[in-house]
Amino acid sequence: MVLASMPSSKAVLMFADIFFGRETDNMLSQAKLHQLESAPSNVKSNWLTTVQTRPIRSGSVSSDDEPAESIIHHHDTESIVAPARSSVFEYGTGTTTVLSHRDFSSATTRHVSQAMSIISKRDFSFSSSSYASELYDTQAIWKHGADYEGFSFELDSHMQRAIDRYARVCGKSLDFARSVTSKEFLAMVTNERLRYMPEKGSRLDKTLKKAEAFAKKFDKIMTAIKMIEVSTYDSSALVLSSCKTLLGFAGKYSFAVERFFTVLDDAMATVVKMVEKLEASHASHRVTSIFQSSLAMIVDIVVDITASFGTHRSSGSEKTIVAQFESRFEIIILRLTQLKAEFHMCHLNHWLECHGSVDSLLIILRGFGDFGLDSCPPAYISILMKVCLSLHKSHSEHSETLTWFRFLWNSIEKHRHNHEIINSEQWFEVYQEYLIILGVHEQHTERLHLAESFRAVILADFGATHAYYIRASIEFAKILEIDTVRYVEAVSIYEELCQFDIHCCDEGDSIIALLEIAKYRLSVLFESHCDLGHRAETLLIDSFVSLKWELSYSHEKVLVALTRIVDYHRKQKRRESISVAIKVIEEYIVGLLVEERNEIVLFDIARSLSKMYRELSSVEFGIKFIQTLKEEVLMGEKSKVEGFCGFGHEDRLAHLDRRCFIFIHAFEQLLCGYERENMLDIIIRDVYTETCLYEAWSVSARTSSRPIHMRLAAGARLIAFLELKGRQTEVRKLRTDMWEMFKGFCSTSVSSESLWQLFELTLSNVNKKIVHIDILERLVEVSLQVYKAKDFKVSLQLLKWSQVYFRQLTKTKHSHVVKLAFKISESFSRRHTHDHDHVILELQQISSEILVEVLKVGRLDIDFGTIPFDQLNVIIRLLGERKNFSMLERILQYLWDTRMSRNWSGAATVATGRRLCEVKFAAGHQSAAMSLIESICYNLRDVYGSLHHLTVDCETLRASFHNTCGNHKAARDIHVHLLEQIGNMDNDAISGRDDLAELVTDQAKRLKWAHHSHQSKAGEDDKDESFYLSILRNAQSSVGGHHRVESASFGDALKLDGEKMETKWKHPENWSLPVREVL
Repeated sequence: MVLASMPSSKAVLMFADIFFGRETDNMLSQAKLHQLESAPSNVKSNWLTTVQTRPIRSGSVSSDDEPAESIIHHHDTESIVAPARSSVFEYGTGTTTVLSHRDFSSATTRHVSQAMSIISKRDFSFSSSSYASELYDTQAIWKHGADYEGFSFELDSHMQRAIDRYARVCGKSLDFARSVTSKEFLAMVTNERLRYMPEKGSRLDKTLKKAEAFAKKFDKIMTAIKMIEVSTYDSSALVLSSCKTLLGFAGKYSFAVERFFTVLDDAMATVVKMVEKLEASHASHRVTSIFQSSLAMIVDIVVDITASFGTHRSSGSEKTIVAQFESRFEIIILRLTQLKAEFHMCHLNHWLECHGSVDSLLIILRGFGDFGLDSCPPAYISILMKVCLSLHKSHSEHSETLTWFRFLWNSIEKHRHNHEIINSEQWFEVYQEYLIILGVHEQHTERLHLAESFRAVILADFGATHAYYIRASIEFAKILEIDTVRYVEAVSIYEELCQFDIHCCDEGDSIIALLEIAKYRLSVLFESHCDLGHRAETLLIDSFVSLKWELSYSHEKVLVALTRIVDYHRKQKRRESISVAIKVIEEYIVGLLVEERNEIVLFDIARSLSKMYRELSSVEFGIKFIQTLKEEVLMGEKSKVEGFCGFGHEDRLAHLDRRCFIFIHAFEQLLCGYERENMLDIIIRDVYTETCLYEAWSVSARTSSRPIHMRLAAGARLIAFLELKGRQTEVRKLRTDMWEMFKGFCSTSVSSESLWQLFELTLSNVNKKIVHIDILERLVEVSLQVYKAKDFKVSLQLLKWSQVYFRQLTKTKHSHVVKLAFKISESFSRRHTHDHDHVILELQQISSEILVEVLKVGRLDIDFGTIPFDQLNVIIRLLGERKNFSMLERILQYLWDTRMSRNWSGAATVATGRRLCEVKFAAGHQSAAMSLIESICYNLRDVYGSLHHLTVDCETLRASFHNTCGNHKAARDIHVHLLEQIGNMDNDAISGRDDLAELVTDQAKRLKWAHHSHQSKAGEDDKDESFYLSILRNAQSSVGGHHRVESASFGDALKLDGEKMETKWKHPENWSLPVREVL
């Protein structure tokens, strides 16, 4: 309902009774109000002041005598009484703000005073609501800490409280259509315009235009808010319904309504600027809080002003109403401006979280326009700092960068004492970047003033001994350097810093680094001014010398100091200065090689020093120096390099090892222009290879017990490496040392020419995969000459050496190698020595091994009869060990086939035949082996009888062959036959055989094993147990009757269930023929 429809007197009485109340005792004068200007800004009060006084009469824009009907009536037929909210949240909502006179102009203060003088504390007191304090507190944004996430806010509770206030003020519930939309509101405005057709520029025309503009902005705001899914509840309908009601008062309060929509449109414009930048990806708790807070303030002002119009009855109080909402709008617009700034910061924070490009950041900043605050709130300084530092990296030349850096610096200056927001290191970082930005934009005066004032602040806060003060002093001096007048002040500052006592502070390392910077800047300053140039060299040398004593030669600071010295002398462009720089570098190189061992560091420094020589245009001097130094290191001579900075080099090179060659090789190659990819890896590999080769040669030269060919090979490999690197001086010296060693090894009876040829062939063939046959021929020749001279140990070493080449050349030069193998085999087997002469035996052993290896490769028609039996027996043994049964069968078959032409004993013939049978059996020729052994056994039985030891051995071998082939029955029959023969022996034959008991035991065990194996395999036996028991008893009786046998094992062996012996054939441990006679 609209109060204008009520009788005037009734409206006045109702307004006086409800709005003002009866508490008029306590008055607040205008002077008393101005005393509140000194109140602190954090004092909270309701926009409807807690002070009550009489209203101030003023000229009315419209009179109470006007007709009660408004030119625009708002009859909302769809309005329903808002039901009371049943959901009350733990934290209530309200509309508390700060009315500090520091925030307003004098004119605004007057309107605020008028508003405050008529508003009752009894009707509008929400100061106890915590969220209201946050919502309208214009200082709240400055109190939030760095971890601020937005205060907890419930829009629906806030709306309910506004509706409750309306009911309390007006004495009735607020009726509003919950379905009203911006489109309906605009339709109502359009209808009113078409209905009344206001003149252009009239108050009604302005009112309708402002209402229309408000509706459009409000619709845009609500649409954008819904995009990020912020709950608006019924706030849109509440605001629009209230605005429709306010338009209904345009007839009675035309000025106030027109003014209200004007300032409301201004407030909406601030929110619209926010929603224009809003995107769906911006949704967060803080952004939600920002837009709900904005909407809450619009709800408050619209509902409360609607209540004010609805209860007003004094014709002279329209200006008071205007002052009332204008004062409130100043607070609201200020808060909206702050919320807009917060939203901008949230936008920037979103850019940081998404790792956006700097170009997109620049577009975002340009779209912000006026930030609205003189400094950044504390909670957002960290975001602003990251944004500014991002701009500095690639967009320092843009004006936006300078603007935002200024804004950041002002913000830090205001809040820097709050260490939770920014620490000293961050503060200093921003300061340095700000200086750079000012320099880019040529703001030299501002830059100099900033550096000077910052240094003064640092001195006051931290003192003159703190690292921050030294850093600030250096930054200030750097700016003074470019000043044509004040550069002398920079000299004074640097000199003061150079005299700084580092023992009076705790940050020793950082202070030293800063002081080195100061010394360098001072030297550069000296160089750039002719009147100070003579002081630069002394300063640089002193710094270099002191750093070398305090730090290592390879330390980065030492290398930097050396670089500064070289740069200084290079700029002088005088021959004397270049010479001084070169001597300093040479002295540094010697000291570096003595001290440093890390290969990566040495390589990096070599690169840096080679660059210095190039800058000095003295590459040839560097190459000559490093080559001289290399020879001195290799030859162990004393260095002739004289120190320039007070260091001597006597005996210093004696401490070097081969790791220094990483630097030497790298430095020399870099100076010669041989830089390539993976250069360090290649140099390390070469140095490592050279070191290993030198070490191997050194050990070989000292160790005479090593084989001569290994000692020569070590030297030959080193010579090959040195020749590849073009180091001929070292090659000549090494060849001489090797020749003297080789001559001392061999006997003097050897021909010098043969020895020299062998030496040269060794050096030329050491790295070849396949050596030339000449070296083997020469080696055999020298070996035989030494053997003839009876220097057997030397001959043995040479023979072992030749064995290496025999293995290599057997496949490629087989016929030639076979002749050489037979030659040495024949030569070494001629000498008959005693058994204790182990050297001769080893010579024969090795010659036999060589011959065997050679024979394994080819299949030649060789007359084995020409080989001495002892040598041939060694060959047989070696072939057996290597399981070369094919070659072994050939040799034994040859011996067996030629037995008729030789004067062999029977034992030798049988031994050869037995070994041939075993070789055939091992080679897989079982039938041939069985046939041959049966033939041998037959002839032995015929000649010597069944129980001769040669016959028994061959029969036992034949039985083992049968067992191995699985023919256990045949093996059983052999053992049965032998035991039967023992049982049938006559007394005379038995008395002459002491070995019968052992023979019976052995054959009995073998019989039982064969019998058991046959039963296990066949399942049945054609002989029963009584048969075997009878045989065993007969044998036992035959032996026991003539020989006393008390052994328990003998009795056990003759029991059928007694001990057994496996009789399968096994490879002999020694394949040589078991005969000692010379055939």
